[in-house]
Amino acid sequence: MNSHIDYSLLSTTTSLGRVRGFTVTLLFMLNDGGGRCCDLAERSGKSQAYVHRYLRNLRKYGLVVKNDSFWFLTPKGAEFVKYLNFVYNKILEYGKKEERKKKEERKKEETSQPKTLKQIPITLWLAKSDLSETEKEVVDMLVKHYNETGSKFILIKDQYELAEKIKSSPEDILPALKNLRQDNIIYVHKSEISGYWKIGLKKAFLEARMREQT
Repeated sequence: MNSHIDYSLLSTTTSLGRVRGFTVTLLFMLNDGGGRCCDLAERSGKSQAYVHRYLRNLRKYGLVVKNDSFWFLTPKGAEFVKYLNFVYNKILEYGKKEERKKKEERKKEETSQPKTLKQIPITLWLAKSDLSETEKEVVDMLVKHYNETGSKFILIKDQYELAEKIKSSPEDILPALKNLRQDNIIYVHKSEISGYWKIGLKKAFLEARMREQT
């Protein structure tokens, strides 16, 4: 805190071990200005007898004083509230630092551990299928991409780029994509990125291949 704390005003009888709970609540309530016992009871939701008992104890500690029907903090009480604020702020600051430290440690741990993706074998399925060689190459490429990255789709500009990826003839690409779409193996549509197409494996196809592993 910016304001100076006069620790000489704090005696051992007003240590944190003795002043706690509702006593601290009253001190902070009085720190906003003086108050009558009935007002403090209404604000705290306690009975007047309950509040008055605590106020008497605080007066014994020299932290509050009564003037007519109003109770006020003494200079010693004001300093003690300032001290409590200092301590609580330090506790909060320490808690925030610890939480940041834990988050950073969790982040490091997560990034240091490689993601384990459920691998989908496709070789046997492709061997049994009646797909053309180009169609098989497209499916094989998409499954390998999924196994490596967890992403079900890729982005391409045109059939020429895809043909280059799978080492196939460009004129075979469009018919292959059309057939794979009709067989509900892949989907093809324009991407949100201008000029690109999104080609991906359908969820039902992936789930069917995963069930084959069980």
